[in-house]
Amino acid sequence: MNTSVGTKARKKQPSLSTRTLRQAPVSADAHHLEISLLSLENACMRILEGDYAEGQDTESLYWQQRLMNIAKPISLALAECNGRRRFHYHYRHREDDESILHPVLENPLDTLAQVSQDALKACHSTLVGIQDESLLKARNMLENAMQGFLLRYRDLKKA
Repeated sequence: MNTSVGTKARKKQPSLSTRTLRQAPVSADAHHLEISLLSLENACMRILEGDYAEGQDTESLYWQQRLMNIAKPISLALAECNGRRRFHYHYRHREDDESILHPVLENPLDTLAQVSQDALKACHSTLVGIQDESLLKARNMLENAMQGFLLRYRDLKKA
């Protein structure tokens, strides 16, 4: 009894260079922006899901909570780049009638850039005095990711 199960010839996967040639061209700035978004998302997730306080002393827990408070709005804005709008930066009350809300920023990348600028300022003003090495590394990782995103975002806006 002849069966055809497992007898179909398999196609060879094209190499990476031929696959990239067939795809639509992506600008270098957009590619670098995507990489910076991924690094920013990675930094936020490490801070929000990590336990950086080696000891359970109150000072380490205090600085960990402050760092998490800075990373949370960035995480929300990153989530909105791919999903629904939920963040409070999107709507403001009209000057003449406070019962009516109107949208502020339509592009989620603009919102993320604004949130990142605010968070970078907060890092420089409120996270001064951290003694814990792991918290210092986490703060530096977040600051570098935010600066990288803002640099790529400005490059994309110029083009």
